Amino acid sequence: MRCLLLSLSLTLLSCSTLSHSRSDKFLSQFTVKEIAPQTYVVTDLSYHNSNVMVAVMPDQTVLIASSPFETQGADALLQWIRAELKPRKVIAINTHFHADGTGGNEAYKAHGVEIWASDLTRKLQQERGESQKIKEAAGFESQPELKKRLERRQIVIADHEFRIQDGKTFEFGGEKVEVIYPGPAHSSDNVAVHLPQRKVLFGGCMIRPVNTLGYVGDADVKSWADSVSRLKALAPRVVIAGHETVGGQELIDNTVETARQAVSR
Repeated sequence: MRCLLLSLSLTLLSCSTLSHSRSDKFLSQFTVKEIAPQTYVVTDLSYHNSNVMVAVMPDQTVLIASSPFETQGADALLQWIRAELKPRKVIAINTHFHADGTGGNEAYKAHGVEIWASDLTRKLQQERGESQKIKEAAGFESQPELKKRLERRQIVIADHEFRIQDGKTFEFGGEKVEVIYPGPAHSSDNVAVHLPQRKVLFGGCMIRPVNTLGYVGDADVKSWADSVSRLKALAPRVVIAGHETVGGQELIDNTVETARQAVSR
């Protein structure tokens, strides 16, 4: 009996240590904020404070909008989701072809996540994924470990597709999720993810919380204001930008004004 109790104690200690180890690894890179019931913004502190939305749906499916930049971070996110949210199933939506829309696909696939992307995002990733990865890694020359993680990432294309012009509607236990294409802005393929019952909108990199447009290498600056303006009709209470800030409709207004000023210069 004494041996059995000792063995059980060591097993529990081992599991506890492993759990803490995984948690510490996750929290060293990410912060988590609940912005609506069962709806979280996970911010990647290592890579430009980029945001991912994680939502637990009524049927215990966990929905991920966007992606961490690279495989190691996405793996840590998925381990946290499995441990803390106990999902029945996980679905990820690639919000555009850059790393902060698709960079976690290698980990998503390894964990059996159902990955969705528009036809245009899949096309752009197939054509430009490798060159885009090199460009993104070059931005971390002063942080060699982060750069290596980007360079090691394998380009994995989503295994489920929707027509970008049609968008996509999911339903989980009676609650709808809408993937919406308002038009080109930060990139030609950027989509927003809307939770209408929760009045939460993940706008991603097309939403700008500051008075600059950020990276515009793949942007359609002339169309940006009109595209983002189309999101106002959704009347979200919570708007999630691709980086840094979570706010309300003022983030949409700021983006429209910033894009119009950029065109007028």
